Amino acid sequence: MDELVLRPRPRSRFPAANLALFLATLATTLWAGFTLSPLAPLGPTLGRVLEGGLPFAGALVAILFTHEMGHYVLARRHRVDTTLPYFIPVPFGAGTLGAVIRIRSALPSRKATLEIGAAGPIAGFLVAVPLLVWGLAHSEVHQVAAGVAGTSVASPLDALRAWMDGRELFGPDTGVRVYGDSLVTWAAQRLVWGTLPAGHEVFVHPVGFAAWLGLLVTTLNLVPMGQLDGGHVLYALLGRRGARIGSEVVSAGLLVAGLTLSWNWLFWWLLTRFLIGARHPPPLRDEPLDARGRVLAVATLLLFAVTFVPVPISL
Repeated sequence: MDELVLRPRPRSRFPAANLALFLATLATTLWAGFTLSPLAPLGPTLGRVLEGGLPFAGALVAILFTHEMGHYVLARRHRVDTTLPYFIPVPFGAGTLGAVIRIRSALPSRKATLEIGAAGPIAGFLVAVPLLVWGLAHSEVHQVAAGVAGTSVASPLDALRAWMDGRELFGPDTGVRVYGDSLVTWAAQRLVWGTLPAGHEVFVHPVGFAAWLGLLVTTLNLVPMGQLDGGHVLYALLGRRGARIGSEVVSAGLLVAGLTLSWNWLFWWLLTRFLIGARHPPPLRDEPLDARGRVLAVATLLLFAVTFVPVPISL
């Protein structure tokens, strides 16, 4: 008979790496927010960077932190050994690539898999939506000249059509970026601004832009495949065989979206397909969900549907 040996859990150490990465991410997102603000042309000083960057950085980091802590709290509740969040600072773009936690022990059941996977996106969503509404309420509406944005090809299919028609693949860089709508952002804009006059666009407040990014992160994580948050939910709902088939179908759908809708989804397909993969390890107890669990799983997958952005960014 095999002998079961229980090893004592190592003593917790001060999370120096987590704290350092968190502070670095605050710095890089502050800088990103400053570069987006009207104060940027005046040049960087500590006061200007804080004034211009804090609304964006505070909102974005709050959404990401809440998302990861949703995972962490539910993991601890299910006695799953996990780390605190590791933020990923970068010196470009929004200043961060998000945050991750490491799960260091097996998931005990499908219920735990579902609740840990769903908790992050739901928690982040509940923070992002009020920030989105506040940001839209403090945004401005301006008239935009026809063709000032969105003139570059949006997808490989658009590129093929442009090449066949003899059109330029990339229009002039006007510095204007158009950020696409999901059902959630479309509804929030209608709630705050109603129907915009023709030729007008909302120039979003930094808090609203941070909320848009936070919702996009929610969407990316909720793609139901592999070990993404949505993949955890899919496995909990369908089991090993159903999740494997579902992940392959979703992967094919991402590829189609990348070829026909937006280069953004093609990049995400490449990343999820070849770095993350479509397979999900089984939990220790692979029993089906109860009715409450099935409702939560379906509701979480619907959250992916209402936050999905067909064309996230147009140049």
